[in-house]
Formats: sequence, structure tokens, C-alpha cells
Amino acid sequence: MPSPQTKMRKGSTPEASQQHSVRRNMARNPKTTQPPAVNALAKDLEKALELLKAKDDTSRFVGLALLKPVLEEELSKQDGAEQEGTLALTERCWRAIPVKFLDRLLKAKPQGKKTEEEAGSMVGLAVAVIHAFMTILEAPEKDDRFVGRVPLLMSALRSTPPETTTQIMQILATLATTLQGSHAVFSANDEDGKPDQKPRSYLFVTVLLIDIRSSIPSLQEKLHSTEYPDLSERIARAYDIISAFIGFLVQSLETMDSDDEDGGSGPAFSSPLPIDLLSKLRASISEVMSLTIEHLRDRYDSSTAGAAGLHPSARTPNEASSNPLPIAWDTSSGIAKDPLTLCQLRALSLWLRDEENDALRREAAGIMDVLLALYRDTSDQDFRYPVLLALEGTMETPDGVEAFFREEGWAIFAADLQEILPTPSEHARGIEIVRVLLEVVEADVTGPAKEDWMHIVDLARQSLIHAPDTTNLELGVAICQLAVELMVRAPRGIRNRRRDAVVELRRHAAFLLTDEDGVSGGVRDGLEEVVQGLDSLSF
Repeated sequence: MPSPQTKMRKGSTPEASQQHSVRRNMARNPKTTQPPAVNALAKDLEKALELLKAKDDTSRFVGLALLKPVLEEELSKQDGAEQEGTLALTERCWRAIPVKFLDRLLKAKPQGKKTEEEAGSMVGLAVAVIHAFMTILEAPEKDDRFVGRVPLLMSALRSTPPETTTQIMQILATLATTLQGSHAVFSANDEDGKPDQKPRSYLFVTVLLIDIRSSIPSLQEKLHSTEYPDLSERIARAYDIISAFIGFLVQSLETMDSDDEDGGSGPAFSSPLPIDLLSKLRASISEVMSLTIEHLRDRYDSSTAGAAGLHPSARTPNEASSNPLPIAWDTSSGIAKDPLTLCQLRALSLWLRDEENDALRREAAGIMDVLLALYRDTSDQDFRYPVLLALEGTMETPDGVEAFFREEGWAIFAADLQEILPTPSEHARGIEIVRVLLEVVEADVTGPAKEDWMHIVDLARQSLIHAPDTTNLELGVAICQLAVELMVRAPRGIRNRRRDAVVELRRHAAFLLTDEDGVSGGVRDGLEEVVQGLDSLSF
């Protein structure tokens, strides 16, 4: 599942920096009762801590049972924010729980005098406590005490009631946001260490895909129902886990390829799934992403009261405004405020980029207006990185490039690039924009460069002239590479009109290359390419 090749080296995926945190939704809703004073809370935690340190399981169980309501009370304050002064004590409680004791609770099954209800209560208690600690503590996804519970949590999914299942899904979704956690979630084996005929990771992801596939067709009609918030949150969580699985899969396959090239000196990774199961999952994920595209299309049309495929100039003032009126069957919040939309788009964008599926990419071209509208709407959620990632794959098809031009994508991104340049904190997004625009320029269907694109040459010149220092030149060099590509593909008349700008651009690029305290590494390589490209131009 190789990623599309571009002129610039890809770094870590930018969407990781703005990854939606499932932990935000794990806290319980605030209660109406008055919370206890901090000293009373600390007293309860101290009592639970004492019991958890005991050597017998009975005391530990009592301590855990006492701890559960205390943690839930803590989560109810300020939407999950812990009381000042209790975090360290809470951390001590978590460290005091023997992991073997937690594992015994998670393994509980009806046998002997233990009834099915008692076994379920033991599993539920362990899950609830893990869930609460994960919400309160910092960086739980990096804690081996959480990650090590993954196999038993996966096993518990088979026979737990809905509330416990939801908590397990939230735990797994949070853990799957890191490489270590995702490897634990998606490579889970049986307790004896031997892989299943069908690994639990395969079954887990398959169940999530079935859940999404069966739920999406009815989401529109339930927008105004009381069950929609819970339903959309569950589906959003499933999309988050699918996103993590895609990231894990791609990273694992890339690591395996790297190991093959360097003789196995990198981290050891076995094949994440047997080839036959991997092929089935790829087909299932593509089917779900196709349904996702349909849902985004329908949801956008209902949210904006417009028809599919309308050019921006043909939309009514309401539709062009930042707060379009929804039609009767949409919610008052609309598509851009629904957390499900961001989760859907993140998973879809990863799959469009990393899975070379031209049919799906052509389908995505059909929602180009939706993608660009979401890119421009930053009032509630930031869709910009997922949209750029989605376009990176969609631009691989002629349909995608044509839709991009039809929806005035060039004008939108070029204007954004102009605004980003003076702001170093936004340069990573600017580089992603340049990557998309390069794909557009290099596409066969694009043809010669147009006159109204040539302001990119002036922008490239400005990026070198006004750069505050040589440590923030990556975006400038990327824009210069785009400018060179435009000039190479421009008709002679357009090229001649930019001759002075090209000469000045080359002079500044050459100066940076000769400066003893100047650029190095990838920036230097990029500037050398720019100079060589400009030297090859004929006027």
C-alpha cells in the first residue's frame, strides 16, 4: 500500500498533530449534585490506596470498588478536569493496583460458585477503573500498564454489556493513537501467545466496519432523534480506530520494506496480517469509505440547503455565507460542527492517500465542493489537514484535477499560501498545500500553466527575500519548486513576462547556497534543484 510519490520528502503525517482525542469524550457528563471538598476526596483516595496495597484480593477488590465512584465523581467536575492537588494521589492509586489483579478481574468467567452476573461485575469494575484512570492521567497511551491490558480487553469485548463495551472501545481508541498502542491493539494474540486462525485484530476491525456500514444509511433520518448523539459518537469512535488501524498498517508495511532494504537493522515487525485477510480488509475498508463519501455528500447537501455539485458562484447568499441555513432534516449545528464529520474525513483522507484505489478516488472527486467548503470553514473544527491529505490521493486521477479546477481550488489554496507565508507556525500546512498544487500542475489533464497562476513566481521570490532567517526556509523552497514547475510548463509569452522575477529569484537562491552560515540538508538540496531548474529555462 505505497504512498504516492511527490517531489518533496514526506515527513510525519500532519494530521497526527491535530489528532482528535477520544479522551475528550470519555468523561461523564457533569452531575447536578454539589461535589465534595478536596480534603474529602483526598481522604477517600487515601483509604482506597491503603486497601489496594493489601496482599489479599478481597481487600484489593474492596479498594477498587471504593475507588470507582471516587474517580467518577472526579470526572464529573469541570467536564473531566481533576481537582487541584489530587492528581498525584490518583497516580499513586493507579500504580498501587497490581496488574495481575486487574488481569484476573478481566479474565473473570462464570464457573463454580461464581455466577455470570458476578463475573460480569468483576470485568465491568476493572474496565470502569481503567477507563477512569485513562481519562484522568496524562499520556495514558504511553503507559505500559494500560497498553499491556489490550489483549484481555479485546477478549472481554465478546461478552460484555453495552456500557462496558463502550468503555472498552474508548480505551482501545485512545491507545491506538500511538505506534506502541496500535501495535498492541492490532497485533493482539491469544493469551497463550499463539495467533488465532483469524487474529483478534482482524475480527475487531471487521466488527467496526460492519457497525459503520450498517449504521451510515440511517444516520440522515436520525439527525433530529434523541439517539443521534450517542449513535454518532459510537460511529465516530469506530472511525477513529479505523484511522489508527490504517496508520498502523501503513507504518508496519513501510517498516518491513525498510528492513528488507537495510538488512533488518530497524525495528522488528512481522507481517501485520496474513495476505488473504489483509485483502479482505482492504476491500471492506474501501466499501465503507465509498459509503462515507455518499454520506458526506448527502449531509453537506442537507446542511447547506443546496444541490450536489453547485459551483460556488451559483449558490445562494445563504449557502455562500459562513452560517448557511440547514433544511428541515438536518440539525441546527450542520455538517461542520458535527464531530462525526471530522472523524469520517480523517479516516477517508488516510485511505485515499495510502490505498491506490482509482475508483474510490474518482468517487471522492464528486465531493470536491464538500472538501473545499470544509477546508474553508474553521469556525468550529479544523478540517484543513484531513482535506489536504484527501486531495493528495484524489489528485492522482483526472477527475480529481478537473473537479479541483471547477470548484476554484487553485484560487483557494494560492490565497491561503499567501497568508501562511509570514506565519512560521503554519508552514507545515503550507508545505502540504504546495504538495497538492504540484500534483495538479504535473497532471496530464492540466495542460500548460495559466497566466493567473504566475503570482506564485512572485510569492517564491518574496519567500527568499523576506525570510527572517535560514531556519524557516522549507516552505519558501517548496514554493520555489512549485514556481519552477509552473515556469517550465508555461507558454513562452507568459515565461518572458516573468523574466525579471526569475532572474531575481535565481540570484537570491544562489546567494543562500554560497553563504557560509546558510542552508544545509534538504533545504540546500531543494535550492540546488531550484537553481538548476531556473537555469534550464529558455526565454
